[in-house]
Amino acid sequence: MSHPRYREQPRRMRSRNLHNLPVLLVLACAGGGLAYSFVMPQHWLRGVLFMAGALILGGFLRMVLPARQAGLLAVRGRAVDVLCYVGVGVAIWVVGLLLPPGRS
Repeated sequence: MSHPRYREQPRRMRSRNLHNLPVLLVLACAGGGLAYSFVMPQHWLRGVLFMAGALILGGFLRMVLPARQAGLLAVRGRAVDVLCYVGVGVAIWVVGLLLPPGRS
């Protein structure tokens, strides 16, 4: 005879934890840019710009989502997070565009 406390309870539909979906999206985009740069080395700039765009996207998501829904994108205060993500993304974008094209 089983104890009433350990009886099998019906499974309830639980909402999925999507709090880390924004950071997974940003990491997937950055990883895609890195993979593109690795697979197509003659077009490395496209991959670098895609990675910079992923950081800018992270800054945008941090700006519009509340801290609870931003998941791992929320590290510090909102203003500091947005400034860091967008600042680094724009810096990578500008440096990538200012580098002279390589000679093949």
